[in-house]
Amino acid sequence: MRFDIFVKTLIGYERIDVLDFEIEKDKYHPDETVFIASVALWEEEQYRCPVCGQKCGKYDQSGFVKRWRSLDLGKNKFFIECVNPRCICPEHGVLKCFVPWAFPDSDYTRAFEVRVAYAAAKMPTNLVSREYRIKWGTVGGCVKRVQKHICPVENRFRKLKKIAIDETSYQAGHKYITTVQDLETGEIIWAWDGFGDEVLSLFFKSLSQEQLDSIEFVVADGARWITRQVEKYCPNAKRCVDPFHVVGWATEALDSTRKRLSEDAKKNGSLS
Repeated sequence: MRFDIFVKTLIGYERIDVLDFEIEKDKYHPDETVFIASVALWEEEQYRCPVCGQKCGKYDQSGFVKRWRSLDLGKNKFFIECVNPRCICPEHGVLKCFVPWAFPDSDYTRAFEVRVAYAAAKMPTNLVSREYRIKWGTVGGCVKRVQKHICPVENRFRKLKKIAIDETSYQAGHKYITTVQDLETGEIIWAWDGFGDEVLSLFFKSLSQEQLDSIEFVVADGARWITRQVEKYCPNAKRCVDPFHVVGWATEALDSTRKRLSEDAKKNGSLS
């Protein structure tokens, strides 16, 4: 296989010229070695708007070379390097030119961000951060860009049938966030700071009447504010209590009963 074909296959794009492929020390971690593929877009692919993709005029001819982190090659980080000037779009103004391997205004390739977003849906953020050797906050940035460009909210709302609603605390219980999960895909499809009637109503108000009518099951804990909103917006949906809380409540009841019986036995002299 020719070397340039190998690099184009790694990047997943054909309309480029491969200028170089280097191995150098990571400037942030001198004990690590990184791979860098230097490429140039074909002339007809240059100066395209990152929003609409149309060929645009040149705003500048900057020689600024940008690097995008891609998926690792073996144990080594892999970067794509390319000149990235600005263009001027009649509709969207002055922007950094489009590159086919990355989302706009990102320092990572599409392949890398999609992989990180998928991992974030399955693992805690701190584990994803360690696995892909990126900062904790970068994980959230990758997820947001994938949501925006690949799976926009309106697409995830189209076929809702079974959803789960929950509120969880963070920052030592000082703040709360309400989440909605599509139980058929396992995806968190909506989240908002806080909890209560006003917060949850924002989710239901974002759906069309057809989408509201399509919801058949709503799983949540016993919070009355969730019940009120479900009855208001999805009166035909079945309100279910999730197994996690059922088991938790049963365990608490058993513990309470056990303690009461133990105390009664001690009072009656049955236990020494």
